[in-house]
Amino acid sequence: MNDARHSASISRILFLLATLLMASFLGACGGLAGEQEVVSTATPESAPSFTEEDAPEQLPDLHNGAVIFQRNCTECHGAAGDSQGVLVQDGSVPAMPSFLDAEHIRTQKPADYYTIITYGNIDALMPPWLNNLTQQERWDVAMYVHSLRSTSEQIARGQQIYADECASCHGDEGRGDGPEMIDTGRQAGDFTHVADTATLTDRNFFVSIDEGIGENMPAYGDTYSEDDIWAAVAYVRLLGLTNFEPSRDAAIRLAQAGETVTISGMIRMETEDAALPDSLDVNLRYGSQEAGIQAMIAPMQPDGSYSFTDVPAEAEQDYIVYVMYNDQFFISDVLPSNQLLLDNTIDLSLYETIDDPGVITVSQIDTTIARDQLDVGELTSGLVFNQRIRFKNSSDRQFALNAPTESGVQGIISLLIQLPPGSVLLSPLNDPRFLVVQEQYAMVYADPIPPGETDIALTYFIPYETEAVIDQPFQYPIDGEVNVYVAPENINVVSDVLLPSGTQNITGVDYRLFSGDVSADGGASLAYTLQGSLVSQVTPTVVSSDSVLPVILIIALVLVLIIGVFIWRSRRGPSAEVEIQQLIRQIAELDAMHDQGQINHDLYRRQRADLKARLATLMSESQET
Repeated sequence: MNDARHSASISRILFLLATLLMASFLGACGGLAGEQEVVSTATPESAPSFTEEDAPEQLPDLHNGAVIFQRNCTECHGAAGDSQGVLVQDGSVPAMPSFLDAEHIRTQKPADYYTIITYGNIDALMPPWLNNLTQQERWDVAMYVHSLRSTSEQIARGQQIYADECASCHGDEGRGDGPEMIDTGRQAGDFTHVADTATLTDRNFFVSIDEGIGENMPAYGDTYSEDDIWAAVAYVRLLGLTNFEPSRDAAIRLAQAGETVTISGMIRMETEDAALPDSLDVNLRYGSQEAGIQAMIAPMQPDGSYSFTDVPAEAEQDYIVYVMYNDQFFISDVLPSNQLLLDNTIDLSLYETIDDPGVITVSQIDTTIARDQLDVGELTSGLVFNQRIRFKNSSDRQFALNAPTESGVQGIISLLIQLPPGSVLLSPLNDPRFLVVQEQYAMVYADPIPPGETDIALTYFIPYETEAVIDQPFQYPIDGEVNVYVAPENINVVSDVLLPSGTQNITGVDYRLFSGDVSADGGASLAYTLQGSLVSQVTPTVVSSDSVLPVILIIALVLVLIIGVFIWRSRRGPSAEVEIQQLIRQIAELDAMHDQGQINHDLYRRQRADLKARLATLMSESQET
């Protein structure tokens, strides 16, 4: 081939690769980069029965329940719980019983409220909150709405009756350990055991008090009026709950534009053998791109508390709290203005740092092989792999390593993530948290890894026609489930470890699942073989390593060019302040989508962690600048 023809051929290949890979990158923004398509969470046709495992670990907190209710439930149920929310009044959702209707509430079991909150009620357009709220939070709000029918005066009357008639058997705190039970060896009901009391209606309690329970409990129907007995029932309910009076605080309501609010909380050191610093500045940041950014600073008190008062409440603004500790940003969740109360609590957790990689394991690996092949003109074809690796930090410190930067300043890195040899990384490429070393088929994660689980999502391309050995090294021990989801119908996984495990539909695409539990030391590889043609061919052509190598080199060259474009674009892009505010807004919008059941929970958790980590990186870079 003469030089001119050779140059033209290379130019054509580069053009094809650049076009296809750029299309892949654009596709990654819509679900290629290890993310599944946004899907709604579905309400099951029938909710599971209530069991002991559903009971709360702690007594339900009515104050926290009130906060959750005001932030999530008032559009339908109304701020007062009278079921006159704006969506009911405009006919968007059907009318529902009022939580202030004592006659109705007395026939309802708190356990049923918990179940409906957890799994939803599709007939009444009630969404499920299983993935939005913790089990404890669901109990907090379930018991809060169940308590709304009680007044402070009624509780005070019930408390007096309980002290006069019930405490001698049931105990001052309702645990069934009153002096008469201790003296006689008999047993009385424990009103603090929510697993039992939540399956009873108020009317069940009323009948027991009114008519008695055989020889174990006298009848009080002739001694007290119906109102008195209902007061006793209301008080008995509270023995298994906390913070009744604080839950009635008038400040637990959504703030209106133009009002001022308080944002306070606690800074906690979560590393067991460490203490909070003697002094620390707590930063509040709020605003929007349109209105501008405002900031306030408050000192942390010796007990770890802080408080911002007279904070303006404005529509379409977002609020975050953060601190800088040991040269690392610790950032709160985003509080959007539509969830801003008159009195808000935002707590922050701090961690010391550990540089021992022995605290890191790989607890789960999910790999999806996309349905559509990636063709590079007439040169080669291959498969796109979307992968999520779940890393677990078993310590109570964040894991990070110091590493020198090009400027000589010490920077932070954490995880080494390796790809199968021969692969080409498609995503992430322009994420400031990742250092990509394509020629080594690796990338380095540059953010600390907090205690618990951290998901890393990546996408890569592997040339393929009829067979390939996927051999992915792992720097850290693997101890957990490995899943490979294969969309192409004529490609199979051959492995002694990853066995056929049925099919699974993910966002409308049927995948065959190959899975297994893997336990391997650090430095080992996860290997399996893919077999089967991409397309039906009369004479299958196997791509040799000699033919693949120049393809990889060319793709790597194109990637360098594309990375250069991304860098050029980022230098011409918006200021760091604008990017930070964009990320804050994205987190708030993602939270809202999740609360409304518009996004899969696992995807939400991954995207949210991803956005928060990027936010921390940008804020750190902005601070250095």
